[in-house]
Amino acid sequence: MLELKITCQSHDEARVYLNAHQYHNLLSDLLNALRNARKYEDTGMIVKVVDGFYSDIQNAVDNSLGAY
Repeated sequence: MLELKITCQSHDEARVYLNAHQYHNLLSDLLNALRNARKYEDTGMIVKVVDGFYSDIQNAVDNSLGAY
């Protein structure tokens, strides 16, 4: 059994730690999508990728909602 204790100053700070894995997944997904768009040198596709991830990134910035 593994027990992990994280002491935080606020609920928002705790949410950052608890959602760290989701933040990493969001950034990995964004990176892969942008890498594919750049590979084919498709500027329109890059804009679509950014638009597609925009709301998820916005939620990630607002720690109360988490990354995904």
